Amino acid sequence: MTRQAFLDQVLSPLGRLTAEEREDIRRELEEHVEDRMEALLEMGWDAGLAEERCLEAMGDPAEIGREMAAQYRGRGWLWLGRAAVALTVVMCIQALLGFGMLSNVWSSLEARICPSTAISIGELKNVEAVADLDIRAEIGNDILKIYQVSVGEKDGQRAAMVLACMYDRWPFGIVAAGLRARSDVRNQKGEGGTSGGGKANYGAEYAVHWAPVEPGDTHVVWVYHARGEIIRLEIPLPGGEETA
Repeated sequence: MTRQAFLDQVLSPLGRLTAEEREDIRRELEEHVEDRMEALLEMGWDAGLAEERCLEAMGDPAEIGREMAAQYRGRGWLWLGRAAVALTVVMCIQALLGFGMLSNVWSSLEARICPSTAISIGELKNVEAVADLDIRAEIGNDILKIYQVSVGEKDGQRAAMVLACMYDRWPFGIVAAGLRARSDVRNQKGEGGTSGGGKANYGAEYAVHWAPVEPGDTHVVWVYHARGEIIRLEIPLPGGEETA
C-alpha cells in the first residue's frame, strides 16, 4: 500500500472534518511516518522498504480512521484546533499499536522532571566531579535535554561523560527516534569521543556520550544532527579550571 492510499483510508471515516482539520491530520501522520523512516534510513534501509515497514507498523488504516472518528465524536468541532488534532492522532496510533500508553507517558514525564542516571552506572571510573544540568533545545516537536555531566576516567584517559534525554513536547506524544545515533560530544579541540548506553520507548529516549578532556578545559559541546540541521549545546564542566 502506498502512503497516499494509507492516508486516504485513515481520513475516509472522518467525513465531519473541515478541509483544514483533514490537512492537519494528514500532516501529523506524514510527520510520524517521516520520523520513523529517518531512523531506518540511517540504519541503511532502502527508502521504499522503510516506508512500507513504517506503514505496516502503524496498523490497519481503516481501523485507525474509525478510532479517530470515535475520539472526535461529541467534541466541539468549532474549538478543535491543531493541537487537539495532533494529540488525538498520537493517542489513536499508540492505542492501536499497543505501545503501552501509560508507560510511555510516565517515561515522558520522568524525562522532564527527574531523568534517569542508570544508563551511566559503571561507565566512568575515578569520578572527580558531577554536576546536574538543565540545558534544553527545541528540535521540531521534541525537546533535547542535557541533564548531567561528570569528569573522570574512561578507557585509561581523562574524559567528560554527558547524559541527555529527548521527549515530545506533549506528554502523550511520540518522541523521534535516534538520539544516540545522531549525537556526539566534542572537546574544546573539536575531538569527539565515544557513545555509550541508552534506553528508549515511545515516550522518551536516553543517550550517554564521552569526550576526552584535559586539565584546564572548561566545557564540552553536545552536537546533534537531524534533517540537515546541526544543534550545538555548550556544556560547562563541573569545577571548570578547578578540576585541573
